Amino acid sequence: MDLDLKDKWIEIDVGKVLHNLNEVRNHLPAGVKLIAVIKADAYGHGAVKTAQLLTAKGVDFFAVTFLDEALEIRKAGIDAQIMIFSPLTEDEQYIKAIQNNITLTIASLKECHDLDLISRNLGKRVTIHLKVDTGLGRFGLNAQDAAQICQTLKENNYIYIEGVYTHMADAAMSEKYTARQFSAFLAVIEDLYKQGFEFPLKHCANSSVFLRCPNMYLDAVRIGTLLSGQNPAGNFNKKLNLQDPFKYKSRIIALRQLEKGSYLGYFRTYRLKQTAKVAVLPVGFADGLALGVQNPPTGFIDMIKLLIKQLLSYLGFRKYSLQVRIKGALYPIRGKVFMQNCLVEIPANVEVSVGEEVELPIRKTLAAKDTRYEYINETASFTEVQTYSLDKKASWEDC
Repeated sequence: MDLDLKDKWIEIDVGKVLHNLNEVRNHLPAGVKLIAVIKADAYGHGAVKTAQLLTAKGVDFFAVTFLDEALEIRKAGIDAQIMIFSPLTEDEQYIKAIQNNITLTIASLKECHDLDLISRNLGKRVTIHLKVDTGLGRFGLNAQDAAQICQTLKENNYIYIEGVYTHMADAAMSEKYTARQFSAFLAVIEDLYKQGFEFPLKHCANSSVFLRCPNMYLDAVRIGTLLSGQNPAGNFNKKLNLQDPFKYKSRIIALRQLEKGSYLGYFRTYRLKQTAKVAVLPVGFADGLALGVQNPPTGFIDMIKLLIKQLLSYLGFRKYSLQVRIKGALYPIRGKVFMQNCLVEIPANVEVSVGEEVELPIRKTLAAKDTRYEYINETASFTEVQTYSLDKKASWEDC
């Protein structure tokens, strides 16, 4: 038996992907374009397959972070518009992007000059969006640079400036900062308009802004997290009825009964409190098990919450410990997780066997890249959605 192909896989429920698309569209006003963000392998769902599914349902604009992601989707035969968020650094990258009709982000004067020269040499049209930094601090243009780029490129018949956008830094938590970013963005757009530059697509709404404030939708919204079945962190008056399409699955490859008092794993970190069956799964650190994102706490309260969760996990509280699901029931992972294996404690009276299917708690974007995908419910369909109008001039309190 081929371990990689038979004993661990990622199961994606196509019906749930389409359900989430339906939920988003139900809250999308007529005339506002949906840019489906499928970066990081579509948040772990498989970028190519996700693009194919969404294209079949009428989505015609995708966004990813890097050029390689865009080229993979284009190579799969997706003809829709694909935009990349990150700047390019080499001439070869620009050439590949232009030849494959990839929409580029321009976020610096250097990128402007590079693209101006390369597009003229190739003699091929390229679509771009200008990225304005209003407070995220990652990359982007200020008002002066944006105006200079527009002036520089207006004589280049090969470059079409389709859009201008910014990215909100704290839409889930800070109303004031988000409103300040939005005002700064509108000021840049107004300044460019006065100089004679208009753009069909102006966008700043990510998933958090989409839920919180429809007055910031503008011409397009960039939705990724919601399509993946997850409401973003934060408190929102409006949350969509989403479904998680992702399950990481494996099989029991070994099973034995051990007596009470037996130690499990390296450093003997767990000792059985009763006689139990111990199942071995072929999943470990290398597959993303027991790994997590560890960013600094957002504040003192957040830090306290993290410490409490770690303490409860150490004390063995099931809710805060790693558990797997077998035949609908949850069982705890015991001891330290190995590089490519883990151990699961199952009560001695529970009937399980080698080859039994198991669902594991692995984060979507941490799952090993060489794990195969299995798509279910591929014939899923949903009723065409009805859109309703939202007031683009609503205040933050109206959102």
